[in-house]
Formats: sequence, structure tokens, C-alpha cells
Amino acid sequence: MTVLVLGGAASGKSAFAERLACARAERTGAPLVYVATLDPGSGGDTRARIRSHRAARAGKGFATLEWLDARTLPAVPENAVVLVEDGGNLTANFLYPPGQPPAPCDPPAAADALAASLHALAARCADCIVVSNEITLGGDIPAASRPYAATLAALNRRLAAASDAVYAVVAGIPLALKE
Repeated sequence: MTVLVLGGAASGKSAFAERLACARAERTGAPLVYVATLDPGSGGDTRARIRSHRAARAGKGFATLEWLDARTLPAVPENAVVLVEDGGNLTANFLYPPGQPPAPCDPPAAADALAASLHALAARCADCIVVSNEITLGGDIPAASRPYAATLAALNRRLAAASDAVYAVVAGIPLALKE
């Protein structure tokens, strides 16, 4: 089963996705794998965010793998319940690889490539839960961020269409968009 969990910053989407993943793993006895996509070297409050997410997962049984390059797949165990956190970071890593100049962006093609990688990952798992940011609800996007926003929006649409279930989390409340 593939599940997409969307939400804005600090909406509670990660906590909901973790509860969903833990419940699925407990029901099936499958191993829990957290696939982290946030590049620890990306600056800003990144390290604090990583510490916060690790603390939230502590004691829940997650093994953690990093996935910073969507062009290769992380080595997840077969039949695992996999939680990918998150589509926004994976998109940023794809469009703006660390140590490389950004390439010209073709949002539909980039979204296709990212979706293909996530579909390939999901095919290896019992359950794949993807958390992603919904950044286009806030109105006008600055010109410099539009290629990223367009790619992420296109990725979210592709994932939503292919997922078995889609949730939007608003103010900590999950809303089923597709089940």
C-alpha cells in the first residue's frame, strides 16, 4: 500500500505519518524504516530539525536510512513499512545537488523522475508512506522558487494519483482525501 501525507510546515504531518507507519508495522510484524531526505549540510536550522525528528521517533522501532539522491534507491528491506520524510527535501536535493550548480529545471520532467524513484521504492516495500510539503496553498511564490514549487506540486499530484490513500494534515488533524 502506498500512502501520501501532505501538509504545510509544522502541520503535524510527520507525527501522523509516524503513527500510521507504526500501526501498520505492528499489525503486520514488518520492520519499520525511516528514510530521511534532509541533507544535514544544507544549513539553517537543519541540524535542529533532524534532532527533533529523531527525538520524535525514539523508541518506536525505526531503522533510519538517508536518501539524499533520488537517482539511486536506498537499500530498504523487502516487506518493510517505509516512511519517506519528505518529498520537499527530496525535490530540493534533486534540483540543487550539494556541491553542484543547479541545472535548468523542467518541472514536469523532474517530477516524473522523482515519482519514478518513489514508485520503485514503494515496489520494494509492504507499505510506503511518503510525507510531502504542500507549499503552493500560501499564495504567490517568489520567482526564484517557482521551479522548485512547480516541481514539488507536480510530484505531489503524481504521487496522489498513484497512491492508495492520501491525507492532508491541517492543524494536526488528518483529513482523508483518498482512501
